[in-house]
Amino acid sequence: MCVVNKMSASSSSSDDNNNEYNSDEAADVPTPSGVACLQINKVLARAEETAGEFTFGGQADMLPVAPGLFVDGKSPFGRKHETLIDENVRKGWQLESGRVEFKNPLWHSGMEKLSTTIANRLGYEGTPLQCVLYKLLVYGEGGHFTKHKDTEKEDGMIATLVLQPPNLHEGGDLVVYRDTTTEYRHDFGKKDATAAYLPHYAVHYADAEHALENVTKGYRLALVYSICLPRTVRQLRRNHCQSLSEEKSIEELGSGALKGIDRARFHALEEASNAVMTDKKLCFYIAQLSHEIEFRDDNIDMVFVRWWSTLESQHL
Repeated sequence: MCVVNKMSASSSSSDDNNNEYNSDEAADVPTPSGVACLQINKVLARAEETAGEFTFGGQADMLPVAPGLFVDGKSPFGRKHETLIDENVRKGWQLESGRVEFKNPLWHSGMEKLSTTIANRLGYEGTPLQCVLYKLLVYGEGGHFTKHKDTEKEDGMIATLVLQPPNLHEGGDLVVYRDTTTEYRHDFGKKDATAAYLPHYAVHYADAEHALENVTKGYRLALVYSICLPRTVRQLRRNHCQSLSEEKSIEELGSGALKGIDRARFHALEEASNAVMTDKKLCFYIAQLSHEIEFRDDNIDMVFVRWWSTLESQHL
């Protein structure tokens, strides 16, 4: 997914929303040029300074020790619109959010402080993100959750918060994957021996692949929250149990679906556009781009670059 301004291009197709660039040489690539493009590149470069973090966590020192909780029922996992139970995929127990109560008033004020910290680190400074409790999870020895992506639990969900109250166990690290080369590991205080005494947390984008490694000893207790945009900034309501990376989610949420560097770049361009005259303002579209290379028997390689707006005639 990328944010692009409305641009003109030569095309053999009459459909403005399905343009195609053809070349007889695979080395030929459409490249923007001109003073305006250079200025835009500078704006985009500055945007990296305000982009949020992909995943982060640490000690939740703003929270008190959690009250005692009771566990009831095996935990399922989601697959599109189905809810299944398969211990080869996930082995653990769950307690629904409606059956969890926090009687310590310091917990609620601490969660407000943690929400502010999360918003700032995700790149949503000044936006009152909401942390909505989804479930309490308990993993015993052998408990795990294989590599997966979260399904949407709440309208406007953009990320997941895993909060671990003090508890003693071994194993059970949360591993978050970024592309095929990078992974982030959250041990929730086990390395510095504070897991049994202090609450810890981890945050990752909801569409980031992640896995919970096997718990090898003891019990791992964790609270899972959906991190959501406030209702005042949600553009449209979306379907539940839908992968946040699906095109339909992007279409319906529009610019609200942007995260990290994409979100920072969009707002940088939007701010720059607002500073110019009306006839010079940029029009923003969410578009899908595909790059295909075709190998032919006549030793001529063909490159096809196609782009079209996923919002058709609508712009952000």
